[in-house]
Amino acid sequence: MAKEKDPAEIIETIAQSIRVSQRGARKVRAHRFKELFGYQALTAQRRERIEQLMAEAGIVVQPALKDAGREDWLVMSMPVLPSVPEAHPDPPPTAEWFEHMKSVRPDTEREVEIHFASPLFQIGLHYREEQEAAGFGIQVPMGSRPPKHVEADLLYFADDRHSQDLGEPLVLVECKRLIKDEKELKEAAGQVRSYALWVLPAYYVITDARIVSVWDFQGAIAPDIEVLRVSQAELAERFDDLYAHLNPRAAAAALHSKVGRLERPR
Repeated sequence: MAKEKDPAEIIETIAQSIRVSQRGARKVRAHRFKELFGYQALTAQRRERIEQLMAEAGIVVQPALKDAGREDWLVMSMPVLPSVPEAHPDPPPTAEWFEHMKSVRPDTEREVEIHFASPLFQIGLHYREEQEAAGFGIQVPMGSRPPKHVEADLLYFADDRHSQDLGEPLVLVECKRLIKDEKELKEAAGQVRSYALWVLPAYYVITDARIVSVWDFQGAIAPDIEVLRVSQAELAERFDDLYAHLNPRAAAAALHSKVGRLERPR
């Protein structure tokens, strides 16, 4: 029988292995995770203790321990999130605008883009028209084969230089017709992350108008973090949270804080 180990010592060992890892992360199968601690079973009490210690050490595990299937890979990382200073839109959107945004019921991805996402960024978050690139083309290398061409629904730049290499991409936006559940949201996140790896934005956003999900892009070294989720119904009440993360100045500051960490896959 394996001897149980001090969870705090194991967490510190994991943290140190993440710090020295070139990828900034460590992976282990869910069914092997308990063996790191000398446990035969990961009870709810043990799991909660481990989660507390991980949170205190700044370790994020994806998927969450309680959600992981036996054969799932647990990816443990120590993300560096940009500071988000308090910020308020000036001028703020009108009450009429919020009421209109709450009433939008799009039936297609294009309608989400035109009637919700673009107004959210241009009117609400104060991006200028020339900062918006709709249907932005991305060239994804395919080894010895010709590059694959994909299109991002919306990409917001720091200025009018809409270039994968020369521009400063701040926020990548993926529009969906309908996100039915958590599984579909995670699938959408995987899709837009595959674009972000080549665009290298500060954040990416997934929306079907009914929700706005904001992800901090960590680059190729670690899993991304969903930092904010706002429903359409609570848009007015929580708009300052969206603005603080995504307004052009804040997104540019977040991007600049990641210089040296963001690079395209080799």
